[in-house]
Amino acid sequence: MSATTIAILGATGGCANASLVHSLLAGYDVRALARTPSKLTSQLLAQGLTQQILDQHLTIIHGDATNVDDVKRTLVSSGKLVSLIITGLGGKPVLQKSLRRPVTLDNPGICSSSIEALLSALRAAYDENPSTPAHKPLLAYVSTTGITNGPEDVPFGFRFLYHVLLAVPHEDKRKMEYTLKSHMAQPENERLLRGVVGVRASLLTGGIDYKAGKGWKTLRVGTEESPAVGYTIPRPDVGEWIFEELIKRDGGEWVGKIVTLTS
Repeated sequence: MSATTIAILGATGGCANASLVHSLLAGYDVRALARTPSKLTSQLLAQGLTQQILDQHLTIIHGDATNVDDVKRTLVSSGKLVSLIITGLGGKPVLQKSLRRPVTLDNPGICSSSIEALLSALRAAYDENPSTPAHKPLLAYVSTTGITNGPEDVPFGFRFLYHVLLAVPHEDKRKMEYTLKSHMAQPENERLLRGVVGVRASLLTGGIDYKAGKGWKTLRVGTEESPAVGYTIPRPDVGEWIFEELIKRDGGEWVGKIVTLTS
């Protein structure tokens, strides 16, 4: 059994769910925050995990990712903080009557507000237990291409879709990234995280089935400075890449970087 303990937010979404499945099968202990625990359990059992594995390695916390107390309960168990946090939160697209912004989200601020809650939860945990900051967690978050400050990371044929039609959903991701970038720019002793890895995926395809991808080794990987540009990527492959490169390797060489992933 690994000594790494993982907290996952957004575990019922395809990317984070695949990371969760791979982690449980590998024997990692995972704490997952879910608004509907029965939904998450059903998803995992449907993918072939046994109840024994869930009972042994998974703790589901019923709550909301924008609620500081719920997030803190997810991050801390018996006074100990998790060592790795994965967030794959995102809203569901909703059409609206607007020529300029035809697509919004059912919860337009979920990514940015949940990151604020996460930082507040960590701060509260450190205040309650002064020894906790000696074991700060690593954070990996799932974002999107199309919001870069570097070279264009969206192929020409998708730029209208990304920069116009999906402007509202992507603004939430941009705010989330800005919050984390600003936080990590603080002096080291004031940071609540030991490191951050951003995972910007191209247009996500597929649903909840960790076996439905093409395999994480088939992906093209870049960084914000030198992006891998492509059209789509299966959700299960994003989750498997996170497991192989970030969970198993504790972030590896990606800590402090924004990674771009595409098929």
